[in-house]
Amino acid sequence: MPITSTSEIDKLIHAVQAASDRTVKSLRDLISNESDSLQVLRLMKFSEIGHHPTDGRKLNIIEQVNQTFTYLVSLDAAKWVLQTHPELLPAGINVNLGTAAGFDLESVEAGVMAAEVFAATNPRSNDKLRKDIVRLAEKAADYKHRYVFFSCTGFGTGRQTALETVSGIQVWSFSVEHLLKAA
Repeated sequence: MPITSTSEIDKLIHAVQAASDRTVKSLRDLISNESDSLQVLRLMKFSEIGHHPTDGRKLNIIEQVNQTFTYLVSLDAAKWVLQTHPELLPAGINVNLGTAAGFDLESVEAGVMAAEVFAATNPRSNDKLRKDIVRLAEKAADYKHRYVFFSCTGFGTGRQTALETVSGIQVWSFSVEHLLKAA
């Protein structure tokens, strides 16, 4: 999905918020009608009472939670990239949400910028940070700008130089609070 302006990003953030609103309403209805806590958790995990963050289709709440915060980090990172690298315009950047092939964020113009994005409880959960850095080092070695963007509780918004392990790959975090304010 090529993005050329922050207003396009704002529309996607609005869609994520709307999907969250619909799901919370469904969850409130579920909890008010179901007294068995295990049934509630079962329905959250296995039924499709959640909503995909951007395309509206039904899915389970657990998957929606995971996708929602990854999408919010991706969209916030896309805004940051467009503001930090105005030379990427007018071509813009591709934002690959979900399981799309390629880097999570990549300049439309070949070889300029590539980034990986995630949201987790800790940047080292599932070895995610290391794997993303390795992927960028191997698959985007010739790119001018390479980034890993993440959101984890306990990390403020800003560059995380202590987590940078490969020269030329910057690691940036967006606080969870920052993501919620942006939405």
